[in-house]
Amino acid sequence: MKIIKKAKIGLKRLVDILMRPDMLILPGQLAFFFLLATVPTITLIACGASLFHVSMDFISNFLLKAFGSDIASLITPMLGEINISFEFLIPLVVAFYAASGGASSIIVTSNQLLHFKNSSFLKRKIKGLVMTFILISLIVFLLLVPAFGDKFIEMIRYVNMNEAVTNTIAFVINLSKGPISWLLIFFLIKIIYTLAPDERVASSYTTKGSLFTTVGLVVTTYIYSFYVNRVAHYDLLYGGLAHFVVLMIWFYLIAYMVTIGIAINAEELENRKKIPE
Repeated sequence: MKIIKKAKIGLKRLVDILMRPDMLILPGQLAFFFLLATVPTITLIACGASLFHVSMDFISNFLLKAFGSDIASLITPMLGEINISFEFLIPLVVAFYAASGGASSIIVTSNQLLHFKNSSFLKRKIKGLVMTFILISLIVFLLLVPAFGDKFIEMIRYVNMNEAVTNTIAFVINLSKGPISWLLIFFLIKIIYTLAPDERVASSYTTKGSLFTTVGLVVTTYIYSFYVNRVAHYDLLYGGLAHFVVLMIWFYLIAYMVTIGIAINAEELENRKKIPE
């Protein structure tokens, strides 16, 4: 009975944390900044791919598989105009700086929940940029391995690449599926949660929140993959905006899982503070 009582108290406090105004706003903010980071991230990947002589057709086909025809048709023309120069790098840096606002929101929210003092603006922005690249790496990994790993392997076999390189890439992707990919996702999320507060927090305090967020991201990513591969009938309601709507829903679910993980970690830290040493 005592365990059930403690569980009810913990659940009530978790719900109270989630109902805070800043926690209600955070998922929407994160989803917006995820979307904001999409184009510069794809552009950066395209630049890297060009160095390895990967054709734009390959990237365009993957965008079609991952985001649907509506979104791919908007992004693909931008990739064809890439010309690495100072004028190109400036807007790219500005775009990533703007996208780092999502990570800054995670930092500020974590500090408020844990009753930590916010650091200076410059320090927060630098850390926000680092966290942004980790978050982007997480989303790219979700797309390349759990969501569309098989499609990606099929596509690279049609690219005129060295067979040994192709087989190596396919081997790494296949090896990274399942439990290994889940561990990598867990590791990235744990880094984000540990890095976010402006005061030192033991990594062990972030385990429960990281575990919940990992499970949530894996489940929602497989659902997103199922929709894109099977093409559900959202188009009957939203028409040409169908893929935008589904992509935003996926971003929002990712953001919401991250937000709940922050709340779980805050609850865990509060509980451990109450335990006498």
